[in-house]
Amino acid sequence: MSRRRYREEEDEGIFDLYTVIRYVALSILFAVIIFGMRTIVQMATAASPTGQVGNGMLTLYEVHNTGAAFNLFQGQPEMLIIASFLVIAVMAFIVIMMSTKLTQTAISAMALLTAGIAMNMSERVQYGYVIDYIDCNFLPSFPVFNTADIMIVCGAIGLIMAILTRR
Repeated sequence: MSRRRYREEEDEGIFDLYTVIRYVALSILFAVIIFGMRTIVQMATAASPTGQVGNGMLTLYEVHNTGAAFNLFQGQPEMLIIASFLVIAVMAFIVIMMSTKLTQTAISAMALLTAGIAMNMSERVQYGYVIDYIDCNFLPSFPVFNTADIMIVCGAIGLIMAILTRR
């Protein structure tokens, strides 16, 4: 089927494979970035005599977080793993079912969310905790976080923007 004919049928609610492929590819790309950043930080902190890198506005060091954002649900990794899996499954279902209606912003935002949640979930499965490593010294009492957390927040903001602006 030609691309033109395929696009004409999209308006009738036909599944858009290209949207799903974009979502999966972006999710994988973002997950690789998260993994790469964690690996770089682990190597840098392991090479440091103090186990820390930086001493100005940001400090990088490993913290094992057994909870979720702002230390919620401490010591309940099973519940967090199940919740993460369910959120990822719901987002994948939405991408598939609404593939002809999703904007590029929505697809990118959902891929950011999926990658961040999946990578935090994989650490919970593998280690029983999430490895956080970014400490913003200029924000007193702000929790230590990781690259996956950044992508989750950016994805959530992007998704809200996509919904509000329909772009």
